[in-house]
Amino acid sequence: MTSVTVENVWKIFGVRAAEVLAAAQRGDVDKTGALEQYDCVIGVADVSFRAEPGEIFCIMGLSGSGKSTLVRHINRLLEPTAGSVCIGDDDIMAMDEKALRDLRNRRVGMVFQNFGLMPHR
Repeated sequence: MTSVTVENVWKIFGVRAAEVLAAAQRGDVDKTGALEQYDCVIGVADVSFRAEPGEIFCIMGLSGSGKSTLVRHINRLLEPTAGSVCIGDDDIMAMDEKALRDLRNRRVGMVFQNFGLMPHR
């Protein structure tokens, strides 16, 4: 078992993501302003945490708050706009495709919401 460390992760969707990131980090724009001024969506904003081996760790939030977006960064199904993600001592941002496949096959699992939902609900 290894720890998962997420540090200062941002995910901004849109062509002008770098501009939004800089403005948001300065405190000049919020989620509404990012959409109105830049046509970008802030999906995850400056998230940091460390989940220790054996720890039960829960990410909670309202629908649309970025939980799934955040979790998809842990196995790099999504690339963060900024920040770092490490599993143990391995920086997943530095991994090539082969290393990522091995990580996903052997070390990290994810159950996608749409597969887990019952169709009648």
